[in-house]
Amino acid sequence: MPAGLRIFPESALPLWQSHPWHQEIAAFRLPGRELLTLESATVTASRYLGPEQAEGGVYDADGLYVPSSRHLRRVKDLTATNPDEIPVSFDAPVLSGRYLYLGWFFNHYGHFILESLSRFWAVKEAPSADGYIMHLHAADSRPASYLMAFFDLLEIPREKLLFADRDMQVEQLLLPSQQAVLSRGMSGEMLKLYRDLGHRAAQQAGRESSSSKLYISRRLLPPDQRGASNEKALEERFEARGYQVIHPQYMDVSRQLALYSGAQEFAGLEGSGLHNVLFSQAPRSVWMLGSKNHLADAVTQVELDRRCGCTTELHLQTVPLLGCLHPRITPFVISSEDDTQSEVLAGIEPTAYDCFLWLSTLAAQLQRKQCSLDEDLAVFTAAERCLLKSLPVSLENARSHPGCELADEALALFLSVEQHFVLGETATAVRKMASCRDRYREHAPFLMRYAELLSADRQHEAALTVVKQAMALDDDNPVLIRLFAELLIQSGQQEEAIVLLKTLQERYPRYQPGRVLLADILMKESRFREAVVALSVVIEDPEKHKGLLPRYTWCLFQAGDFEAARQAAHTALAHVPQNPFSFVHLARIHLERDEPEKALQWLERAIERSPDKPELLQLRERILGRIRQA
Repeated sequence: MPAGLRIFPESALPLWQSHPWHQEIAAFRLPGRELLTLESATVTASRYLGPEQAEGGVYDADGLYVPSSRHLRRVKDLTATNPDEIPVSFDAPVLSGRYLYLGWFFNHYGHFILESLSRFWAVKEAPSADGYIMHLHAADSRPASYLMAFFDLLEIPREKLLFADRDMQVEQLLLPSQQAVLSRGMSGEMLKLYRDLGHRAAQQAGRESSSSKLYISRRLLPPDQRGASNEKALEERFEARGYQVIHPQYMDVSRQLALYSGAQEFAGLEGSGLHNVLFSQAPRSVWMLGSKNHLADAVTQVELDRRCGCTTELHLQTVPLLGCLHPRITPFVISSEDDTQSEVLAGIEPTAYDCFLWLSTLAAQLQRKQCSLDEDLAVFTAAERCLLKSLPVSLENARSHPGCELADEALALFLSVEQHFVLGETATAVRKMASCRDRYREHAPFLMRYAELLSADRQHEAALTVVKQAMALDDDNPVLIRLFAELLIQSGQQEEAIVLLKTLQERYPRYQPGRVLLADILMKESRFREAVVALSVVIEDPEKHKGLLPRYTWCLFQAGDFEAARQAAHTALAHVPQNPFSFVHLARIHLERDEPEKALQWLERAIERSPDKPELLQLRERILGRIRQA
């Protein structure tokens, strides 16, 4: 067991010591540090073949594969399918000058910091590079825009970054060796790179962390990622010990790294968030809650902590082992029963509502995976088995009997609430939820759901009262803040909602639902330029948010930026070719630019799709009138 590691409960020690990764890490040797110079090299195009497989590599002037361009991860070679030799092509475009190869760009934050940065140590050794080449490992063939902040911190001009989306020849290519291998090891030079990144981010921010202790929460991550339904209880324990709770997925990269740079003590559930100890200038300790049936990621974290020179306190919970769900995504509830030695966990017991949320999340994951639980139900209590068979709640199963008698009255009540809600019986759902209000007056997730039900029943003032109670318990929750803003709007307090959402945007710039709601309010107030600013960050990923592109186009048009609106409309059509709104937008844009013939061409395409809309026919008459005048 590595020095500085403590594992609780101690009964889990044999599991830890027998894990095969320990021996593999000890036997692993990093590739030697080298920076090759290749003349007339070929970089083959990126091909995403799956989460653990890709094609794309570097070949020399004779078409032979350069082994140091392969990408190692764990005990695998991600690029194992690359051919050993390719025919030298003279048809591929030639890049004149000197380029630096930087490996594979992974869109996942954790994989980006542990894998994509593994060749960036060479950036300082090639200050005069004409450009930088990367392969892209992404199913949608688009790099995550927020990760480009790492290039800014390293002073790599974005316009000089090229992704190998096709084969290309390079006059001179510098090929650095991979100096960090996922879950296996990294060089001391890599550790220095991480700390330099943290230091630079802190300098840009003008300060480092506002706290030397950070709790990195997973509570608000999407439900398809493993989490604990009662993580809020754990957050409160750490807040009482002076930790600052953060939700990094909603923060920009520079702000995150500035926080990590100054922090010395880290805590949280096992996952990518704790890997950020790498950016700390003087890390002391990591407190981590993992699971007994998924030790692989914990082994990785302990190895990172060891290299950073800090201690690890690892606590292991029991998480259901299901044949059809990977332990990495299986949700759970935190309980002190697994670890009676932990002061932080002492007394944490899931409430009935925590268990209901846990089982609801689990049922939704099982449905998405189209899994059957018949062979795995033995790991659940009778009440849990019954509830799992009744979830997720839908119109179909709400109209039918759950299929078993749910003896646990509290779980039965929460199931009944959701059944009444999907049936449109909101008053009954609210009444049943209200019967538990006194018991859950200090439970933010319960209060949030209660407020949502009140709002659905058009009891907006009562919903506002409840959501304010929840805010007093969880005032740094962007999802809750957005709900508060929605209720303010429903109560006619638009200006208060705008102020609240702008504050939320400053605090969590990457919380996109807040930006979309802010843009909607601003559009209704005819404040189109402000709406453009709110939406501009969201549509940085146009494929993911293609439904917002017509809205963004309209805001630009109303703000008088006709050229930007024209470009946005064409982007919208590129992603949704049959979108009728974009045809109409282009017609209006060209009309405003005094190009009525072009306007008519676009409008006719819209009329083909919606021939009975009177507003389109009126617009055509207007355009024809302009043409006659000309």
